[in-house]
Amino acid sequence: MATPSPSGCFTVDELEIGMSVEKQYSINYEDAVRFSELSGDWNPAHHDQAYAANSIFQQRVAHGMFSVIQFSGLMGMELPGLGTLWLKQSVEFLKPAFFDQNYRARVCVTAIEKETNTVTLATECFDQSGELIIRGEARVKPIPVKVKARM
Repeated sequence: MATPSPSGCFTVDELEIGMSVEKQYSINYEDAVRFSELSGDWNPAHHDQAYAANSIFQQRVAHGMFSVIQFSGLMGMELPGLGTLWLKQSVEFLKPAFFDQNYRARVCVTAIEKETNTVTLATECFDQSGELIIRGEARVKPIPVKVKARM
């Protein structure tokens, strides 16, 4: 299998406040099993229908971090893209994500610090009716100008 190549490769000089990218995704139960195998999180809220039926959501919920990992793909592959180093992430889980529904993840440039080669992005996920389910903020270092110039 060939490894996908990033579609973006922006330096701090090429980025502008308001630039954004987004992607659609969904989460199925098989994804939850794989996530649990990797993370060790086998909470019955994700796996046990009888347990989840008695929870506040009355059904199984997807791991919240499954939505958060969508930001990694967006920032590492598109904006800023190639060479991006993820330094910091805040996350607020506003609503749960459920299996077999469609979601949208979005990152948007909110601040650029050229002297430190650091960019701040708003990170958000929305459910299929457009309601915000996750919000946060990321700080990244895009590819340095001199590194991109040598490519």
